[in-house]
Amino acid sequence: MKSRRWQAGIGYALWFVAMLPSPANAQLPSLDRPPWLGYFTAFSNNRFQFGVSTQGKITLRAMGGNDALVSKSLQIPVEIFVEEIRPDAKPIVKHVKPETLTSLQPATTKLTQAVIHGKVTGDTAFEISLEQDRGRISLGGRLLNQGTRSKNPLRFSLRVGFPAAYPRLDPNDLVASKALQKKIQRDRVILTSTDGRRQTLTFDQAFDPTTKNLTPPSAAPANPVVTTTLSVESGAYHGKKFHFGTSANATITLASTNRAALHKGFSILWAPDPAKDLEGKARLTLEVK
Repeated sequence: MKSRRWQAGIGYALWFVAMLPSPANAQLPSLDRPPWLGYFTAFSNNRFQFGVSTQGKITLRAMGGNDALVSKSLQIPVEIFVEEIRPDAKPIVKHVKPETLTSLQPATTKLTQAVIHGKVTGDTAFEISLEQDRGRISLGGRLLNQGTRSKNPLRFSLRVGFPAAYPRLDPNDLVASKALQKKIQRDRVILTSTDGRRQTLTFDQAFDPTTKNLTPPSAAPANPVVTTTLSVESGAYHGKKFHFGTSANATITLASTNRAALHKGFSILWAPDPAKDLEGKARLTLEVK
């Protein structure tokens, strides 16, 4: 009888150990309650929600009245990726491998600070740092090694993607087009450079990405400051305004697909200078007001 109990105990112990995640397959811990099922860390207030899923997908959502989302279709993804810069200047994008993501911090809905380690395709290792202070989110990252498959320089990058602001209004339909023009007449993107230059782009404008790269000058690494800002104002988000900034030794760039009008969607690209930001101190900041 004792032998059977002993064998059962050993069997249970072996099963329990087998069920534990091995270091090679470790994953981010997960929250287990709505609306954050499957998320590792999150923050929310009456203006926005910010969350990082266990798959490494970052999402920004504007809040409307009564603690409800402005729109499920207007969620704003923040993508982590690595660029391999080829001699012809056309980058090769390397995406995050979700199964490699790990963190020493526990899952939480009250983000203050977190560091996530992981790899992208090609096995290049990276880390991303996240901070939240009084509703202000800061993100930054760096590469920990070059991996084994990249012959060209690599760069850690973030992409904030704004979807089409009014996807149900067809600009080719006369009635819908008039309604669209009325809605976007006050929608705009405002860019401010380090020398005080201010550029305002309306949502009906076709966008030329070659002329809108605002790069802050180098500053002492010990005293990084936000030197360039980009703001997005659109009625689609019920009066919420999005403010983005970059510290020194990083660039922030506005981009759109096929030089389309901004109401059709656009991206904000951020990347630190690998040669100047060796310790990964550069930050992209975002606020929703």
